[in-house]
Amino acid sequence: MENFNKKLWKYLKKENIRLYILTAILLILGSALVYAGDLQIQADKQSFKMEENKAKFEGNVKVQYEDLKVMGKRAEVNIDPKSKKLKDATFFDQPYVIQVKKGKTNEIKANIIKMSLIGKKVRAEGNTQTTVTENAQPTAIITADAQEYDSNTKVLTANGSVIIYYKDVETFSDNAVANMNKEGDLQKITLTGHGRLKQKDSIIVADKFIYDAITEEAFGIGNAYSDVSMDDTRIQVWSSRQQYDKKTNVMMASGNVHVIYKDYDARGPKASVYPDPKTNKPNKVVFVGRSKITNEGRTIEADRIEMLIEPKNFFAEGNVKTFIPNVQNSKQGDL
Repeated sequence: MENFNKKLWKYLKKENIRLYILTAILLILGSALVYAGDLQIQADKQSFKMEENKAKFEGNVKVQYEDLKVMGKRAEVNIDPKSKKLKDATFFDQPYVIQVKKGKTNEIKANIIKMSLIGKKVRAEGNTQTTVTENAQPTAIITADAQEYDSNTKVLTANGSVIIYYKDVETFSDNAVANMNKEGDLQKITLTGHGRLKQKDSIIVADKFIYDAITEEAFGIGNAYSDVSMDDTRIQVWSSRQQYDKKTNVMMASGNVHVIYKDYDARGPKASVYPDPKTNKPNKVVFVGRSKITNEGRTIEADRIEMLIEPKNFFAEGNVKTFIPNVQNSKQGDL
C-alpha cells in the first residue's frame, strides 16, 4: 500500500496532465462516495494538502464539471472534512466560465469565480460580466460588482452597479434578480434600488422594476417617472405605479398621476397613454376618476378627461367644471 501511494503521488505531481480529481481523491481517502458528476481539472502544476482537505492548481487551469467549463490561472478545491465530498472550487486572476446548451452560450467573467459543487451555484466577484449568446448574437449582457447563479432554481442574482442590456432595453439598478427556465431563456427581471429603464430615447425611473419577458410587460413601482420621446418633444408622467405593455404600446399609471406635454398639465388618480393606430406612437391620454387639466390658462375638472396630442385637443365628461381667468370677472360655470 505504501508503494502504491508513492507511485500515485509521483503521478499527480507531473505537469501538463489531465486529472480526474474525483477519482484521485477517492483513492487517496479510501472512500466510496457517489456524485452527480466528476470534476475534471487540467493544470501545469497541482498540489494536495490532505491535512487541510485542499487541492491547489496553477498555470492554464481548465475545469470541466457537467456542462460547465472554467478557465483561469489559479484554482483551489476544498473537500468537506465530514462528508468527504467536493465542497467548492475557487478560481483566481480573472477566470471565466462557459456553458453551452442547445445552441445557446452563457459566459461569465470576473476577478474571482467560486463554484459550490454541492449546492450547484456559481458566484462571480469583482468586475463581473455575464453574456448570453444565441445564434452567434449576444441577446443579454449583465455587468455588476457580484453575480451568483443557482442552477437548481435557475435564478441569477446581481448586486452593485447592475447594468443589463436585453434586446433594445438597457437597465440600471443597485440589485437585480433574473429568473430563467430550464432552457436558459429569460422569464422575469426584477430591479431594486435606484432603478432606471431606458429604451431608445425613452426613460422610466422607479424604486422597483419588474419586467415579464413572456408577456413583455414592464412594471414600475414606487415613485415612478416616465420621460417618453415624441417626434419633436417629450411627454412626462409621474405616478406611484406604472405599467407598460410592449405588445400594445400602452402605458397605464395609477396613484397621484401627473402628466405634462407641451402646455398641457394634467393630474388625476389613474391615466392610460394609448398609441396612434397608424403611427403606433403615444397620441392619447385618458384620465379616469376626478381629474384636472390645465391648458392655455384654462382649467377643466371632470370624472373622465381624454387628451389628444395630434391633433391637439381634449374632451371632458362627468360633472365637468371649467375655469377661465380674466373673462367676465373669472366666473366659473359648468360646461
